[in-house]
Amino acid sequence: MNPNYYELIFILIVGLLQPVTEILFGTQIAVYYNGIAALLVLSYVAIRIYFSRGTIIHAWGIRLDNFRVCLLPYLSFAVIAGIGVYVYGWFNGHTPLPVGFWYVLALYPVWGIAQQFVLQNFVAKNLVSVVPSPITRSFVTAVLFACAHVPSVELVVLTFGAGFIFTYIYNYYQNLLALGIAHGILGALVFHLVLGQDQWGILVQYFY
Repeated sequence: MNPNYYELIFILIVGLLQPVTEILFGTQIAVYYNGIAALLVLSYVAIRIYFSRGTIIHAWGIRLDNFRVCLLPYLSFAVIAGIGVYVYGWFNGHTPLPVGFWYVLALYPVWGIAQQFVLQNFVAKNLVSVVPSPITRSFVTAVLFACAHVPSVELVVLTFGAGFIFTYIYNYYQNLLALGIAHGILGALVFHLVLGQDQWGILVQYFY
């Protein structure tokens, strides 16, 4: 696909407004902002799919033909990083993992696919012309991904590292589903073991 700089600018504005909203108005308002932003992006995605008659889906990395091949590099990184995250959580008293963690682990890959869809297709691919080197492009993409997780220092550091590795691997394998699973595994672990947050408990509260 040819780079779409309007798309790039749009997603950068949406992404960078997230930490600004959280810093200025707090976490609760940021959650509402995320919901509105997600609806905007989903609407845009639906329009692109409609006008391409569905052909753009494969180009976006939503595919099964190379799924098995992609699992090894993505899951290898997820396992190695996951062990490091678990050791960190153990030293900081965030173990053992609560029952709610397993519910989050089952659901979080969906959000992982959504985040990586935006990061890889709206950011990384639209940087190809201006940043042709895969390593440099992975670095730039990782920086932007990390900035979207301000003000949490832990998340900034972790998302930079994961963003760099994930983008570099995706450049060669182009499979969003395998990537989203790896992202979901690490995301669920980070919430509980690094941030010490019971994401399942937080999610349930929104329904009461």
